Amino acid sequence: MQKMIFPKPLPIESIGNLRDRVERLLKKPVKSLHEPNQLSFDMPLIDNKNISNINHPSKNIAEFLNFITDAMPDGDVYLFGGILRDMALLGRRGFNSDIDLVVDGNWSNFVNYLEFLNAHKNKFGGYRLMVGEWPVDIWNARETWAIKKGLVEYKGIASLTETTVLNWDAILMNWRTRNFIYRKNYIDDINSMSLDIVLEKNPNPLGMAIRVFRHLCLKNAKKITPSAANYLAKCAKKYTYEEIRKGEISSYGNNVIHTAIYSFFKHINTSDDQNIKHQFNIASNLVKRELDLNNHLLG
Repeated sequence: MQKMIFPKPLPIESIGNLRDRVERLLKKPVKSLHEPNQLSFDMPLIDNKNISNINHPSKNIAEFLNFITDAMPDGDVYLFGGILRDMALLGRRGFNSDIDLVVDGNWSNFVNYLEFLNAHKNKFGGYRLMVGEWPVDIWNARETWAIKKGLVEYKGIASLTETTVLNWDAILMNWRTRNFIYRKNYIDDINSMSLDIVLEKNPNPLGMAIRVFRHLCLKNAKKITPSAANYLAKCAKKYTYEEIRKGEISSYGNNVIHTAIYSFFKHINTSDDQNIKHQFNIASNLVKRELDLNNHLLG
């Protein structure tokens, strides 16, 4: 069996560093960028065969973004989600997913433009199109799931940084100005590889639980906050390991979430007010006993 190779963390040192990484990535020819091996957590997949080639400049994603930004002078287009997180945390080798864009402006006019480009509507009210071989998801900032559900009040585009599950995802890049909007301590959290939970509720709870567990098992996270530990403990109680394993393989094509990590969080008592360090010690001892017992039985 061929050994799986995953990119090592290469966290940014500054916002300028992130800007350079993103611009270099998006200026590469579109055909060489994307190797699909991961499902999007935010948007359902659409059969690429049913999507016509778009008649617009598309030598690279940057050129496409310039094109659609110029097409809406009364609004702005923002990069959001996985592309910024992965580029900030892992660099170019860490990004191999869809590109998420949000629009803050006259959405109804922009929809007409998207439909002209043969974009297809999805069940969340956004649109998907292909730029070369790269899937791009676009939606109205005000229609972001957490805002639409009333979990977060929309007070401007910065409100989207309160709608993500992970602190690492809570960042946007205005393509017109190249400026970033992000939560307080974002750069410090990336540098220290500290994982935190911003908003637990999301439209794909199992998929998100899998992603957070993977971050931990791939050692992208060196630290987790008490709220992140509590979140993982609740996920471990809600889903069986087999459900998580099957979902992980379905989405990523591989399984890196270890049973010991899953078992560790399952042993944490989320209803107990004890200090989280004490809870960790209890869980660690229980998992160690289980591993010792398994080794004894196998031996």
